[in-house]
Amino acid sequence: MKRYVDNMAGSPVNPVQMSLLMRVYYLRNATMQTLAQHLETDRTTTTRNVDILVRDGFLEITEGADKRQRLVRLTKRGHEALEESIPKWRKAQDELRSALGDEPWTNILRDTRLLIELGGIACDRGAPTA
Repeated sequence: MKRYVDNMAGSPVNPVQMSLLMRVYYLRNATMQTLAQHLETDRTTTTRNVDILVRDGFLEITEGADKRQRLVRLTKRGHEALEESIPKWRKAQDELRSALGDEPWTNILRDTRLLIELGGIACDRGAPTA
């Protein structure tokens, strides 16, 4: 994580915030529940993190078709933050891959995907995940 923090110094968002912004970017108008599922966090944590990014102007909350539904989407400032941060994120990724080597890097990505898939299965069945 330190490599990402160091490489992203001076970015408008930190690595954790960038991850959240990327999820919102790909999901477009996401509900808090959907966003929490994709981030693999509880809704309370997701709401707290979204609220900070709303406060700072990177995200906005709108009403869905159902007035109780809250949709999260990027603002212009959020798009700009991603444009500025992504090259720094990629530089950190490249450095980490170079330090580890291709085979360990590929194994980490494969194993991470497997853990996410297993976590998703556990969540779908109602079992707690770590």
